[in-house]
Amino acid sequence: MAIFTGGVVTQQVVASNAQALLVAHRNALESCNDFHSWLSQYVSADLVALGFSSGDAQSVLNAFADAAEEYTLHTGGGLGTYTLPYNFSASQNAVIGPIR
Repeated sequence: MAIFTGGVVTQQVVASNAQALLVAHRNALESCNDFHSWLSQYVSADLVALGFSSGDAQSVLNAFADAAEEYTLHTGGGLGTYTLPYNFSASQNAVIGPIR
């Protein structure tokens, strides 16, 4: 995402980009947490019944469990069963691919 190339850098450009990106970040964490809450009523076998392979089903469940923990940490909650340092992106990259 090359939104930072070209153009004149001003206080307004920096402030508006910073605010837009942080709002998108917060909204994405909230959406992932909400999806995890919904998804938590299902187990891997339920997703397999929908057509996921067992590995892919578990990858999706793991990715959103990690995303929910990210949300918890982001909003000031405790660490739960996770031990830091922890690579939250690893399970998500298993679903979406590596960071470019």
